[in-house]
Amino acid sequence: MIKVIFFLVIFFCFNTSIIFSQKIEKIKFQKNTSTIYFYQKGVFHDTISENFGNSFYLLVPDSIKKDIAIFIENGRLTKTSNDSIVKLYPMPGLNYESQFLIKEMVSELDYKKIQKQFQLISLINGTSNVQKDKIIIKITSKKENGIILENTFFYKN
Repeated sequence: MIKVIFFLVIFFCFNTSIIFSQKIEKIKFQKNTSTIYFYQKGVFHDTISENFGNSFYLLVPDSIKKDIAIFIENGRLTKTSNDSIVKLYPMPGLNYESQFLIKEMVSELDYKKIQKQFQLISLINGTSNVQKDKIIIKITSKKENGIILENTFFYKN
């Protein structure tokens, strides 16, 4: 009998401690839809070559992809199989402009649905007056006509 009373007291104390304990608060994170990330994959170097240091992460929210342009002097950005990694190839004496265009594709599961995806394209934009071993990357806003981000790298054969 004492064992039963002991277990009832323990059970009652345990339940009341749960009832009067603090509630668990949930932490909510808001996605920032205006942040652009452009940084080197791996160890950061200001000098790149065709085989070393030319891979970059380019993360742009879909909400602003249509509003940015990337200007590269003495270089060209190309997409890779990973949608967030781009390669920077030296193109001495040339300017390139990269931007995201919407490509409509038919859904594999439902042929009546059309999916819209952004694709990065790079087009030649003239000649460069910058010294040939210097690559300048400028990410600009089309809406505000201003520079969002500017990086300078040096090219080494």
